[in-house]
Amino acid sequence: MNEDAVINEAKKELSRCGRLMRQAGKRMSELKSPVFDAQPKAPSFANSVESRMVKQIDAENELRDILLAISLCDNKSKQILFDLYVDPNEYSDLEAMDRLGYQSTQYFHYKHRALLRFAEGYKQGAIYEQLQNSGLLAKY
Repeated sequence: MNEDAVINEAKKELSRCGRLMRQAGKRMSELKSPVFDAQPKAPSFANSVESRMVKQIDAENELRDILLAISLCDNKSKQILFDLYVDPNEYSDLEAMDRLGYQSTQYFHYKHRALLRFAEGYKQGAIYEQLQNSGLLAKY
């Protein structure tokens, strides 16, 4: 397995959190699970307000997917991922390491594990599937 490719893709997805929060116009604590309505809808004619609303809803849904994947991780992984990618303070590795009280080797081991676990949970393993389809990863 090409763990470096998986980790890079996980970082890429997680690094979108700040932008997605700004697009959604919400903090993570304000997000709720999506509600699906099976009722048929009349076709609408897009305008700029609807377009912005669609972008906002898409951003909210993407944030929910990221949060769900983080929530499926163990507590150490959750804390590292939250500190680095979700917290608006945008902690650096050194700041997160200090906050959590880990030595360098221990911290980077946990960070590595956290990114792999995130990749497993994100959209039911979509990162692994994407890398397999591109030929960068053998079946896991």
